[in-house]
Amino acid sequence: MQRKAIKADERVITENPLDFIKNSNIGIHAVSPQGIIKYANQYELDMLGYTEEEYVGHHVSEFQFDKSCLDLMMKRLTKFESFANFPAMVYGKHQIKYILYNSSVYEADGEFIHTRCFGNEISQSVYHACVLDFKKLLTRNTD
Repeated sequence: MQRKAIKADERVITENPLDFIKNSNIGIHAVSPQGIIKYANQYELDMLGYTEEEYVGHHVSEFQFDKSCLDLMMKRLTKFESFANFPAMVYGKHQIKYILYNSSVYEADGEFIHTRCFGNEISQSVYHACVLDFKKLLTRNTD
């Protein structure tokens, strides 16, 4: 069976990009080069259990359980390297949350403006499997 190629309808994004981001069912946040959370959509806030005032404007290190994980993420981002499926333990308001992050940098004229982070909650067992896979990937990349 031959499928007809369908061109993406850019009106989906251009008509109301803010609504698209605000109402996505994936956590979306932006972090400054200094580590300050500049924006979080409602899904991210609900996933972690915080209000906007408790989260936005705070340093991202307040919410990272494993500081070496945060250091690795920020090190890659400051070199304008994106990453996908990065497992992280995060302090939710009422309990530890296991999040799988995908992130890149928004830059203008070679300057790091903020991150573009997308995250989804995963189970503890999926988190541990992802950590093992991620460590294997890191080991291969340093050989």
